Amino acid sequence: MKRRHFLAASAGAVAIGNWRVPVSGAQALLDDRVRIVTGLRAGLQSLGWIGAESGIFRRNGLEVTFPNAESGGPEAAAGLIRGEWDFANTGSSPLIQGVLDGHDTVILFTPTGPTASGNPVLARPGISEPSQLLGTRIGVLSETGQNTIALQVALRAWNVTATLVPLGTNANIYAALGARTIDAGVLSPDFRFLGPREFGLNVIETPGTGFSAAAVGCTRRLIAANRPLVTRLVRAYVETIHFFKTERAAVIPLLQQFLMFKDRRAVEDAYEFYAPLFQPLPRPSAEGIQKLLVELALKQPAAAQLSLASVADQSFLDELERSGYVRSLYKR
Repeated sequence: MKRRHFLAASAGAVAIGNWRVPVSGAQALLDDRVRIVTGLRAGLQSLGWIGAESGIFRRNGLEVTFPNAESGGPEAAAGLIRGEWDFANTGSSPLIQGVLDGHDTVILFTPTGPTASGNPVLARPGISEPSQLLGTRIGVLSETGQNTIALQVALRAWNVTATLVPLGTNANIYAALGARTIDAGVLSPDFRFLGPREFGLNVIETPGTGFSAAAVGCTRRLIAANRPLVTRLVRAYVETIHFFKTERAAVIPLLQQFLMFKDRRAVEDAYEFYAPLFQPLPRPSAEGIQKLLVELALKQPAAAQLSLASVADQSFLDELERSGYVRSLYKR
C-alpha cells in the first residue's frame, strides 16, 4: 500500500509544521509521486529516466513523471523554486545561483566528479583548432548556464572572442550545426560520438575547468517537509548508478531512448564513456564546488562567501554510507 501523508491545507498551500508548500508543488508530499526535470537529454542526466523505466524508482516506492526532459539549467532551477517539479537534474551552477538569489535550492549529489576535460565544441568542417573559432558563431544552451560558463573559461584560455548564440537544447544546437547556421556548438559528450559520422563535424576539446559536475537537487523546504521521500529518491538514484555500471545490455536501449539517437553505435560509445565516470557514492566535490564559486564570484562577489555546506546537503549520502548499502550493492 502506498504510504500517505496527511497535510493541513489552506487556500493555495499546504502546511507541514512551520512550513507552507504551494499546492502546485505538494503532490509529492501526498502520495509519493515525484516530478523530475532534466536540463538536457544527455548521458550525464539520464539516470532518472533509466531508473524510472527500469522499475528501480518504483521498487523504492516512487512514482515518477518527467514534466520536461530538456528544460535547460536555469529553468530547471527556477521550476524547483516555483514548485512546478520536485527534483531537478542539471548543472551545479543553476542550483547554486538559486542560493545566490536568496532561494532554498540545494544540491543532493553529483553523479560524477569533475572531469579532466570539459564539454566538447563540435565545429563545422574547416574548423579544427581553437584559434579558428575567432569571430565565429557558437551555439550554446543559454546565456547563463554552466556549459556557457565553462565555454567562456575556455575562450579566455584560448584568447578567442566569438558570438554566443543561445539555442535552448542540445538538439537545437546540433540541428543548427547540420544546417550550417552556426559555425560550432557546445554539446554534451554524447555528440562527440555522433557528429563526426553524421555531419563530418570536428571535435575540439575544451580544457577541464574542475567545476562541480551535473547535480540532482531539490529545495530545502521539501527536505524539511518530507525527508523520507528525499531519502528514497537518493537511494533510487544510487541503485540506478549501480544498474548503469553493471547492466550494459539492459542500459543501452534505455539510454538510446533518452538520447533519441538513431545511431546505436554512438549510444554504445556514449555508454562506455559514462559508465566509469558515475560514482558509486555520488558525493559533490568540495574542490569542484569551490572552483565554480570562484568563477561565479567574478560577476557576483557574494559567491565567494558561500561554502559546500551552504549549497549542498550530503546527509542522505552520509546515511547510505553508514548503512553499508552501497557496499552491499557492489558485492552482489
